[in-house]
Amino acid sequence: MALIDPRLHGARCAGRAPMFDDEILGETNEDRSARLAAAARICRGCPVLSACRAAAHEQDHPAGIWAAKLRNRNPQGYGRPTKEPAA
Repeated sequence: MALIDPRLHGARCAGRAPMFDDEILGETNEDRSARLAAAARICRGCPVLSACRAAAHEQDHPAGIWAAKLRNRNPQGYGRPTKEPAA
C-alpha cells in the first residue's frame, strides 16, 4: 500500500494503517483510546514527524493519528450523542 504523501517515506506508521485510523467499526471507547495512545507514542519517535504534520495540514479531511495528534473527521466526537436541552 502506497503512502498518501512521498514525504512520509520511512514513517513508522507505514503498513500499520488500521492502528492509526480514527475509528474502527465495533471498537469500544476504551479499546479505541488505548489503540490511539499507542499510535501517538509510535509517532512521537518517527523520523518524518515534521513532514507528517505538514501533510496533515494539507489534507482536506485528515482523520486518525497524524504527527502524534488525533485528527477527527467526526465533528460530533464519539460515544452516545448528547440530548438537546428542553425548550
